[in-house]
Amino acid sequence: MTAEVRFDAVQHRFGSFTALHRVDLTIAAGEFIVLLGPSGCGKTTLLSILGGFLTPSAGRVLIGGRDMTHVAPKDRPTTTMFQDYALFPHMSLRDNVGFGLRMRGIGRAARNARSEDMLDMVGLADKAGRRPHELSGGQRQRVALARALAVSPDVLLLDEPLGALDLKLRRQMQEELKAIQRRVGTTFVHVTHDQEEAMAVADRIVVMNQGRIEHCGTPQEVYLRPANLFSANFMGEVNRIPVASGGATPLGPMPFGQGTLCLRPESIGLAGDLPLGPARLEEAAFFGAYLRCHFRPVAAPGMRLVAHLPQGLHLKVGDEVALFARDPVILPPEPGAVA
Repeated sequence: MTAEVRFDAVQHRFGSFTALHRVDLTIAAGEFIVLLGPSGCGKTTLLSILGGFLTPSAGRVLIGGRDMTHVAPKDRPTTTMFQDYALFPHMSLRDNVGFGLRMRGIGRAARNARSEDMLDMVGLADKAGRRPHELSGGQRQRVALARALAVSPDVLLLDEPLGALDLKLRRQMQEELKAIQRRVGTTFVHVTHDQEEAMAVADRIVVMNQGRIEHCGTPQEVYLRPANLFSANFMGEVNRIPVASGGATPLGPMPFGQGTLCLRPESIGLAGDLPLGPARLEEAAFFGAYLRCHFRPVAAPGMRLVAHLPQGLHLKVGDEVALFARDPVILPPEPGAVA
């Protein structure tokens, strides 16, 4: 099953601190949404309100068109998957996955059949009789996912579910998580502070900061066309070049209005549509798929530009090259923003 989710002017306060400021957001049925932002931005508070663990100070939460603002967690069509998995150590995987069904009064034969179907979906059908301590971290994560989906929720809430895994396993599980979501069609709302994870799994990313939504869009939109400087800076690395009135920049005149020119490291190279002028290589490191290079522009030696260049390029520290850029993004000035 699946359902649309809507936050309607949701606010929340902890004492005198406002954690959420009139958040409006609609999540389509069957969509994989990632709430992304730094610690304290409000993403976990928003997830907790959706799950019913917090009641908002103002506003409404609707699931499938029904007002769930004051409905208890157990009575909502949602389940939550946490980072620590919270599996019962004395139970088999089959019984762990079927626990929610047991609480709903489903008979043993039916819940065992459902549990084994869910374990088969996550690739653990042959381990149904094992205990959680016999599994790896990634396998325990799969069991927790199977348990959450066994009760057929309309919305699955995921609170940093991959945070405890190492990098290689985390990337593998990102792919599996997205594939399972596509298969079951359930609405997924996933909280993380990991930008790469967000881009790997999300249909849309909601970038949050200080209790507000800064940008909401596809991974491509949020990364390549950020709505503001916060979104540009948070979604990976970016070179920022101040542009004054008339297009004046530290690198010379450019065809832009006043604001901040934002260039991703992969958008800077030895060819392109936008000349940046000569620059001297200050440092280079091999990152496998690319060379991460630090350049000092000749025209602005106080500035540093970071570029990702092809791995086979042969440059030495001290070499001077002409740099160019592509896919420039110009963002308007923001109050208090440092360019």
